[in-house]
Amino acid sequence: MELAAKIVSLCLAAIYMVLIVIFFAKRKSPSLLCVYLAVFLGFIATHVVEWFGITGMGLAQQIMLLMCVFCCLACVIVYENDIKTLFARVKRLHLKTEQKNITDEEVRTSLKAIVSACQSLSKSRTGALIVIVREKIDNYIIESGVRLDAEISAPLLESIFNTKSPMHDGAVIIKDYRIVTAGSFLPLTKSLDVDKTLGTRHRAGIGVTESEVNDVISIIISEETGIISTVRKGILRRYLTPERLFDMLYDPLREDIEKGKK
Repeated sequence: MELAAKIVSLCLAAIYMVLIVIFFAKRKSPSLLCVYLAVFLGFIATHVVEWFGITGMGLAQQIMLLMCVFCCLACVIVYENDIKTLFARVKRLHLKTEQKNITDEEVRTSLKAIVSACQSLSKSRTGALIVIVREKIDNYIIESGVRLDAEISAPLLESIFNTKSPMHDGAVIIKDYRIVTAGSFLPLTKSLDVDKTLGTRHRAGIGVTESEVNDVISIIISEETGIISTVRKGILRRYLTPERLFDMLYDPLREDIEKGKK
């Protein structure tokens, strides 16, 4: 039994080592990989030596154990965003099973109201930023806005972005085909490839779609030119007509409906 336990321990250690190599290889961090492997191999070596009857390794084992704990904590701090993304993906799989069924007609009705509002805002050159959540969005974005939980309607969207409204500078968040919040703050894009002529509203509309945690589509209306744009996965598409805007929104949302029926 003791031999079997040692073999199982070595197999688990080997699996853990392979996971460490894969983790750091994907993040192109060879220096950190060497440090973690050195500490982990040192920890394993102190135990393997003891198995061969060499005593007096207690202090060395404790030191190596502390170093392993320190490395694990450091990894959690350094790769916090990666870990959050991992948990978000797991949660997203769980949420897919809990999403309520939305009919094609409900989607079309909601999108027609959004497109109608965008058309009016574009004509009056009123700046606007609307985020449609497909599956998941960071909680802090929801919490940064004013809770509404209202049905989607063109008049409501137009009134929110009226320049006299206290919420007009933020973003409207639409989730499960309801207006969840207004006046929400979004993260700005960190990309250096974004056109320098674009303002904060466009940078926020791009930034919210770049995170792996968020699965969203943003709609941006320029207050200077009235140009309607959409962003999905960091890709900006500008100069959209109302008809093209509807198609750009409907196609991915229709895919969501079809996935939900499977």
